[in-house]
Amino acid sequence: MIGTRGAAFAGVAVLGLAALLGPRAVDPSLALAAERMIRESASAAVIALDELRATLETGTDAARAGAAAVLGGDGPPSPRIDEAAALIAGSENAVAPARRAVALLASARAAWRPDAPRPPEPIAAGELTSIAAQLRASGRAADVFAGLRERAVNLPGLLERALRALDDGLLADAAELTSRARVDHEGIVAWETDLPTLPVWIDTTDAMISSVEQILDATRAGDIAAASEAADAFVALGDDAATADRALRIALSEGGSALTAAPLGRLAAALRAIDASRAAAAAILRQQGQ
Repeated sequence: MIGTRGAAFAGVAVLGLAALLGPRAVDPSLALAAERMIRESASAAVIALDELRATLETGTDAARAGAAAVLGGDGPPSPRIDEAAALIAGSENAVAPARRAVALLASARAAWRPDAPRPPEPIAAGELTSIAAQLRASGRAADVFAGLRERAVNLPGLLERALRALDDGLLADAAELTSRARVDHEGIVAWETDLPTLPVWIDTTDAMISSVEQILDATRAGDIAAASEAADAFVALGDDAATADRALRIALSEGGSALTAAPLGRLAAALRAIDASRAAAAAILRQQGQ
């Protein structure tokens, strides 16, 4: 990688070369010097861009792992997301050397061939710091989402345990489990979201909880007929429950993915920009006969 002093010397060399080259006939030795300068600048740019991509790719992989934890990980995903954000922010240190190397390559080419196209610049300074901040901010929302996801996925199990407790005559346990299911359901209902499939799950699970509550109330009252009727209503929801489960999984996938979609999209764009800049520098290097 070109250091600060090396970059300064390279810049001076480019300026000197530009002053020597002009509309008059070019001395063959100057042509060789120009080609060597371009070749060395292209090589330095490729190295700097490879280093930038390598460090950013590590952070990107960690960010993707954090996003996956939002959808199906154990525990809150924010620690993984914060770790990825730190890696991405640290990659900012490699941006300036890469930009400087590409700029020196562009200057060297322009000094020799003013009409030559400039190689595309890599990402802007500060872009990775901004992406890291956006990713870190998504971690708090991801923790909330992960908690809601866990409650939603576990809710049918609470109802099954409540029914088993009723069969065993454990009314207090059945009441506590049913109450937990209702509280978890209300928390998900209060979740501000526009996911189109979630209402299917909300309506079906509300009916399921209501049926268990009715079974519990009828059992307490000793009304066997009412308890049996409520139990039949619960069983009748079986097909709807399967549909609701599919609707929930779709909603969770869409909702979880949306939390980190913006920073992950920006990371993908940053990698594409680095790749485009690197490809241009490598092409110039090949043209110079390395």
